[in-house]
Amino acid sequence: MKELKRIFNNINKRDFSLYLFFSILLIVTLVSLGKFKFTQARYESATTANVGPNLAFFIVDVTNTSGQIKLDGIVPRAEPYLFTFQVSNYTSTKHANVDLTYSIEIITTTNMHLNYRIFKGNNMTQNEIDSDTITTDDDGVYYRHLVIDGASVMNYANNVTDTYTLWVEYPTTNMGYPDAYAGVIELVDIKINAEQVV
Repeated sequence: MKELKRIFNNINKRDFSLYLFFSILLIVTLVSLGKFKFTQARYESATTANVGPNLAFFIVDVTNTSGQIKLDGIVPRAEPYLFTFQVSNYTSTKHANVDLTYSIEIITTTNMHLNYRIFKGNNMTQNEIDSDTITTDDDGVYYRHLVIDGASVMNYANNVTDTYTLWVEYPTTNMGYPDAYAGVIELVDIKINAEQVV
């Protein structure tokens, strides 16, 4: 007991008070940051649920062009996620000089168990996908290929814009496995391959 009293008497009270103050401040800061990240993740999941990026493709010549949609922060739910993209045969400064047709290839990573459909225009009943296959690269990574062959003919005499809706369903059957989708990103590459009509 005398030994403990001697140790406490030798402690610098000012240094000990500062050490205690900064230790408590550090603990409070770490706890606050942990709560902030959790709140931020919940907010992002809720806010990104109904927002889809719009992509625009301009095919004024025989060419291939591509764009990407990053599906992050999505969660299983009853309503599908909708993303739109457009294909046009003109820009503000240039117009196609020949009739063009194009095909659409959508390549996705297979990180999530998602269902896809593609609709053209306002017709949300006719799925435009002609083929749906899965391939593997040399590293054993799986990719899903959704293809629309010969989607449309764009007459060079007119300004034509075709609008598509990418319908993405994350089935509610995955709701019981939150660790399987928390922080997982699905990449969706959209490729437009234009050819001249002969």
